[in-house]
Amino acid sequence: MLNKHSLITRLLIIVSGSAMVFALIYAKLHYSNVFDTEMQRSNNTILQIGQTVSATASIAAYLEDKDLANEVLNGLVSNDVILAAQLNGQQSVLAKSILYKTELPITFVLSNPFIIGEQIGAIYIEPNTIFIEQSAQTLALSSVQTLLVVILPMLIIFAILVYALITQPLNYLSCQLAKISPGKGQRIVIPTTHRHSEIGTISGDINKLLSRTETLFLQERSLRKDIERFEKRFRLMFEKSSSPTLLVKDKGDILLINEAAQDLLAGLGIDLEERFPHALGKACKTPDILYTFTSNSINQKQVMQSEFEFNNQLTLETVWLNIIIINTESDNQSYLQVFINDITMKKVMITQLKQKAQFDTLTGLSNRYGAELILLEWLDQQRPFSLMLLDLDEFKPINDIHGHNAGDSMLQHVAQQLQLNVRTDDLICRWGGDEFLIALANITEQETKDLATTLSKVITTPMQYYKSGQEHTLIVSASLGIARYPDHANTLKTLVECADIAMYTIKRTSKNSFAFYQI
Repeated sequence: MLNKHSLITRLLIIVSGSAMVFALIYAKLHYSNVFDTEMQRSNNTILQIGQTVSATASIAAYLEDKDLANEVLNGLVSNDVILAAQLNGQQSVLAKSILYKTELPITFVLSNPFIIGEQIGAIYIEPNTIFIEQSAQTLALSSVQTLLVVILPMLIIFAILVYALITQPLNYLSCQLAKISPGKGQRIVIPTTHRHSEIGTISGDINKLLSRTETLFLQERSLRKDIERFEKRFRLMFEKSSSPTLLVKDKGDILLINEAAQDLLAGLGIDLEERFPHALGKACKTPDILYTFTSNSINQKQVMQSEFEFNNQLTLETVWLNIIIINTESDNQSYLQVFINDITMKKVMITQLKQKAQFDTLTGLSNRYGAELILLEWLDQQRPFSLMLLDLDEFKPINDIHGHNAGDSMLQHVAQQLQLNVRTDDLICRWGGDEFLIALANITEQETKDLATTLSKVITTPMQYYKSGQEHTLIVSASLGIARYPDHANTLKTLVECADIAMYTIKRTSKNSFAFYQI
């Protein structure tokens, strides 16, 4: 049974259809040609017959002999191509066929047989058009039938040849190909009769394709093994890494998270089911900055690093995390590699080091280095301020008589009195030894005088000191020198020198008082 989609069926349909169309066109053209030829032949026959009987008809018309006229008409209508006729004399119709009805007959003029040029009658002949057309149709149909008789065997022979030369070899190749399992070294057997034909070429190309396919299979298997090996190594490196790491889609879906990151985030009480960075944002003290930081990394395609302060959701302690985001792409998909480090200990150590570097361990006040940083910032901001340099009077005897512990207690006592009487925004510094520095921002000269008077009084507040079970009342005073920025100097060094000059002016005279620098 032929398959309607098979090659031979398609070829048969195409060839048969083409042959039928050709036959129809040929039949129509042949019919028209035969019809015209038959009509022309009939007209010629009628003309010949008319010319033949014209002499006899002229005599009948001259003699007005109706019998002879009827014999002429009977002779005419006896021909198949003539349907009817009529013979007229000079005065009347001499003879007429029963079927004569036409209004446009073929006319033959009858001349006088004895007088040249004299017309004595006419013959009117009506062609048998139906007979002529039927004859033409019969001839055309006969030609078409002959053509079909010739075409049908040709189609059968063509189908047999196509099946034997094309369809059967292709089916043979198809059956062989269906039995082949790629990668097992099987090949198609090329038919002997088609080793040099297109079928043989196709078979050879299929065998070449099978060889390439086997090579690709071997390469693919090797690559798959390499990928599996690399994937195991990557997972081992990723999952067992001590650095908390996340792999995130650019839309925030967390694809991978190693054990270190799970432990860190779970320890902070962060829900890992939520998207990044919103999962971290709920615990971050500055979530807007974290979201902007992540958005900038995605938009700019750059490596971004920053430190953020978090609240541990479980212990309510402050935790500092360093977050690094690296953009990467794979298969036209953007990903984020997020590295998280807990830097809380580092922050604590930095804070402690900063405390030691910028603050005096004995009094808790800023030390000289810390004060200089603040004052230099004020100078950069061009913030007006008054600077007091304070040196304790009669401090050395306390150290000499009662010891350094007593001296340290006195320094702490003085620092406490200063903190109680100076504004919280002002700077108090242990400048060195028994010298203190006070910086008062945005203060008038009169307010500075009032504060200096107050400080001179509170510094002399007695301090009770116990040593070897005995109570001692210790008292110190202070000499204060004051300089104002920018009235007296524009640099920190010069400003301190001006205050120092004013302070030593009091130190050499009255002590326990203050003085402004005089230009």
